[in-house]
Amino acid sequence: MLVLILSLILHVASGESINDALDSARTVYSLHNERTTIFIAPGTYQEELTIDVPGLTLKNASKQPSIALLNGGLDCDENAVRITWYYGHGYQYRSMGETINYGGSRTRRWNASVLVTAPDFTAEDIIFENSFNLYVSEREATDSLYIIPEYTAHEMPVRPKEAGSTVVQQKVYRERAAALSFTETAKNARMINCRVVGRQDVLYGDQGASIYWQGGILQGGVDFIFGAMTMAVEHATIVANINGEKGDHCYIAAGRSGGDQEPTAHTRGLLFYKCHIRLANEEELQIINRQSSNRQLVWLARPWRPWGETVWAYTTWENGILNPEGWHLGLIQKRPDFNPENPCPNSYEYKSQDGSAGRQKWVSILRKPTLPDGTKLTPKSWLSQAISQP
Repeated sequence: MLVLILSLILHVASGESINDALDSARTVYSLHNERTTIFIAPGTYQEELTIDVPGLTLKNASKQPSIALLNGGLDCDENAVRITWYYGHGYQYRSMGETINYGGSRTRRWNASVLVTAPDFTAEDIIFENSFNLYVSEREATDSLYIIPEYTAHEMPVRPKEAGSTVVQQKVYRERAAALSFTETAKNARMINCRVVGRQDVLYGDQGASIYWQGGILQGGVDFIFGAMTMAVEHATIVANINGEKGDHCYIAAGRSGGDQEPTAHTRGLLFYKCHIRLANEEELQIINRQSSNRQLVWLARPWRPWGETVWAYTTWENGILNPEGWHLGLIQKRPDFNPENPCPNSYEYKSQDGSAGRQKWVSILRKPTLPDGTKLTPKSWLSQAISQP
């Protein structure tokens, strides 16, 4: 039997709305089940997007490579496509309407600038950003804001209103604000040469989501790649946003394989394969108070649950930035099921840059590129298990 898959091509010019193109894609898919590719002209798009059309592809329309997707700053790149929004946890903006943005009531998975809920999503050469912990955007500066009353106990400060202000990079302002999130129905996502940018809790995935990230840059500060998703990151640059402020540490991955309850059957977590870790530079984020003492302040992972699975294979990093322990227990030490003898058994390294000297005793240093259950440490093998899960 011949199966014909129809495809729709849409174009978004500079200054136009990506959301308008998504509306067209929804209409066409509902009528004809057509998959849509949206070519986006270079520029900054201040929009909150929901990708709820199966098989959708977002592509940078530029024929020239974007410096920002390789190793450069986000500004002054005429070939870059940046999708950005500014909502952060615990702050209520007038533009949100009556939906309360506190305690998970606003179901966008940590206020994601782009929320993926449909399967088979692909993005190529796109920057996904949440500006909340980076700078005050033009849209935020014109939006009225107040702090949720229940949150005043945490002494969250009133945010500056001047567009372009980077004061919000300071730790006192920092809160959860995702640039890109995937729900449990977002299976088989492919992110090719993309960049995700934020500070805290930047890229999230539910249990059931499966994501392949190839090339590009993942950039954040605190637990910024987090969740219960199955995810393989290959040949990417991991950028630690450390601004020199006292106590500003970087924790890259926060795995929670299987969700809130320990899974009865093993599900895959996070695999980082042939990636490189470095500090952010001033050009990228207008970093304030950069100090040479920002050394050994990067941790590979801070498990979100005791069974959270994270694997780093063939990892390299900028000299001097990685804490010798490599892994941190700050998110699980106070849990009733905390086991100090073996707090997170699904933590693995293979062929690290430093041979994994000085690691926590509960981190498994593998002698061959295979997990104890026989899983090979390759993105293909990793993601094939996600496909086989119900």
